[in-house]
Amino acid sequence: MLDKVDNAILNELAKDGRTSMADLGKKLNIAPSTVFKRIEKLKSSGIIQRFTIVVNPEYFKHSIIVFLSITVDPMEKPEVEHFLLRMDHMLEVYETLEPSDFLAKVRVHEIGELKSDILIPLSELPGVREIKPILTVKKVKEQFWNIEEYDLHGN
Repeated sequence: MLDKVDNAILNELAKDGRTSMADLGKKLNIAPSTVFKRIEKLKSSGIIQRFTIVVNPEYFKHSIIVFLSITVDPMEKPEVEHFLLRMDHMLEVYETLEPSDFLAKVRVHEIGELKSDILIPLSELPGVREIKPILTVKKVKEQFWNIEEYDLHGN
């Protein structure tokens, strides 16, 4: 179970995963060795899955974000899911409740690429009934995580 110190460590690492143990210790008023042990415990328990970087997509050519609402025949759902997992443009894929079966977040360079690389191959899959693309205009907010105290498993 997470306590206040674990929550504080997670919040600080969510802001900047490169923060040193010494800096975390100073900020949270605990020993760096304690910070290290707690981070190792959070990693081994699966709460921390990985440390990564966030790249600004505006510096690269694939800057258009599109969400796809995908409806499929129930019998074909596993095959469609497997296909979505293999597509390079897919950033995130969620299985959803009605009205659609999947919600996918994709990043493309241009609308033509969306059609040729994503919409056409998807529409040719057996069992795909409908694909509704939702083109984004701008990102209004992105928050990676704000771990609230006792947020783990509804505690």
